Amino acid sequence: MMTPQFNHALFNQALILIREGDMRRARALGFNDQELQRLSRLQASQIEALIHEFPAVARFELDHQTFDAALRRIDRDQDRDVQVDQCITLGASVQMLSTFFGMTPNDCSSRRVLLGVPSRQGRLPMPEEAVEHDAWNRWQTISRDPSSVDAVEDLRGMIVLAEETDLPLAVIWSLIKQWTTPEQARQDSVPAEEHEGVMRAGVA
Repeated sequence: MMTPQFNHALFNQALILIREGDMRRARALGFNDQELQRLSRLQASQIEALIHEFPAVARFELDHQTFDAALRRIDRDQDRDVQVDQCITLGASVQMLSTFFGMTPNDCSSRRVLLGVPSRQGRLPMPEEAVEHDAWNRWQTISRDPSSVDAVEDLRGMIVLAEETDLPLAVIWSLIKQWTTPEQARQDSVPAEEHEGVMRAGVA
């Protein structure tokens, strides 16, 4: 059941939409065309009587489908934020954050400041051969298809590998490119300024 205040808001919004000619949104409030026509002909005193003398004329209803979709969207956004923070903490590069989350350099910089992750200049060194070999062996058990070109998109797997090896996430990403698409990896490693951005957080 709705109180007079809510009734007033409902009828007032319906009348505004009628005046604007937005009948679709007016119907979305729960009215049919005949009800909207009758409402539009009422005088102000009659509308006041409708609001205060018949408070049960309208009721609240939850759109369960829309509400569920909204909650799922909120959950996805929260999961994304948690994963972004995790990636930055583990040393993801600006290029990685842009590729996986569509973040700009300014977005990355602001997020790092909020997380207290220091920026670092320069090129991150690649691991020694023995360390890389151990990482490669572990990657075979983490990734569903470690040799596939799609492996470079397995962000969750790379996060696990970075946590276990203590290698920066940007380095992990670079290694997996070398293991799966060596030609592309060589092209990606050329621009110095890219590595500079790649550096500011454990690699950008």
